[in-house]
Amino acid sequence: MKKLLNLIALIAIFLTMQSCSKKLYPPSIVETRDSVRVETKVIIKTEKDTVYIEVPAQSAERTTQDSTSHLETDFATSDARIEQDGSLFHDLKNKPQKRPAETEKQIIVRDSIIYRDKKVEVPVPVERELTWWEHTSIKWFPYSLVALLAALVIIFRKPLFALIRRFI
Repeated sequence: MKKLLNLIALIAIFLTMQSCSKKLYPPSIVETRDSVRVETKVIIKTEKDTVYIEVPAQSAERTTQDSTSHLETDFATSDARIEQDGSLFHDLKNKPQKRPAETEKQIIVRDSIIYRDKKVEVPVPVERELTWWEHTSIKWFPYSLVALLAALVIIFRKPLFALIRRFI
């Protein structure tokens, strides 16, 4: 029975040593930056613009004992006449229109650029793929290590328990 346990321990040691072999390919390099940066440009331009001002339509009347009168402007027309009793009737009417007036207008232009960095995986060429045995050795290494420790505890249980009793 003791020879069987020694054989199992020896096999576990060989499996453990085999699974600790060096990897033959480098992993892919991952370059990461997790920053977000915002640049905002504000440009204020001043331009001349034309605004149309609406002139309201108005009317005015006046009667006097004076001589005839005629008046006309860009905004109004005027009619005057002498009544039968000798009085002067004057009628003034504004022309309904829109007049242009120049003003300065500010134009605000905002330009925002958002820089957001992402993960970029850079592939590295592999010299060769792993064999089935290398995959199995890498995958089963933790289990073989536990089996080796268990076998060592079982084989050396009497001296181990004696050592533990001394400290208790």
